[in-house]
Amino acid sequence: MEKLKYPGGKARAFTVSYDDGVTQDVRFVELLNKYGIKGTFNLNSELMRREFEWVHESGLVIKRLPPGAVLHLYDGHEVASHSLTHPYFEGKPREFILHEMGKDRENLRGLFDREVSGFAAPFDYWSPEMADAARECGFEYARISEMSLSYAPPEDLYHWRPGIFHLDEGLDSFVDGFLDTDTDLALCQIVGHSYDLDAENMWGRMEDIFRRVSAAPDVAFMTNIEIVRHLKSIGVR
Repeated sequence: MEKLKYPGGKARAFTVSYDDGVTQDVRFVELLNKYGIKGTFNLNSELMRREFEWVHESGLVIKRLPPGAVLHLYDGHEVASHSLTHPYFEGKPREFILHEMGKDRENLRGLFDREVSGFAAPFDYWSPEMADAARECGFEYARISEMSLSYAPPEDLYHWRPGIFHLDEGLDSFVDGFLDTDTDLALCQIVGHSYDLDAENMWGRMEDIFRRVSAAPDVAFMTNIEIVRHLKSIGVR
């Protein structure tokens, strides 16, 4: 049986999904655009409005981009919800969860004047109740924090485990494996925060990964929602 493909007859898809909408996203988006790579950026609209900031253990001050700075920053990429205020959801009532998801989606749709169809869970907690809330709020998928370390596309669109976190020590070998794998509908999704690239001095390492992947002949560059809709269109999800 002929293998299923991504758009353009590509055997593999590559994407990144980065959280929090911080100032380092400006440089990160420039890097993605340089290599023709698409990303999904998961934003907290209330923390953006406050220009929330905190101090990383390295001493780096991490600051949210304000709404006026992002209107065109993510053009060509996907904007998704990361909840209104980035809370830890464990033990929270259903009404709180629905408000955090639904209000953030509403705010982002208004700010960017475009559809917001994806949700990325804050922190490392996920539950069936949160999955149900994501569906009720109109999201087409929900990406969680737990890594799959797999090249397979998501089995459950409301429990989407990403391939690898960019601080994982196996990042480079994971990307190498992706470029060699014959997994059907192979997918490499890297997740993280762009401030880590400053804090851990990783800009050169990430650029090298993007350079290698962009030079590969059989890779489609897609956002999360594009991947989801393609999987649905070919009847595998």
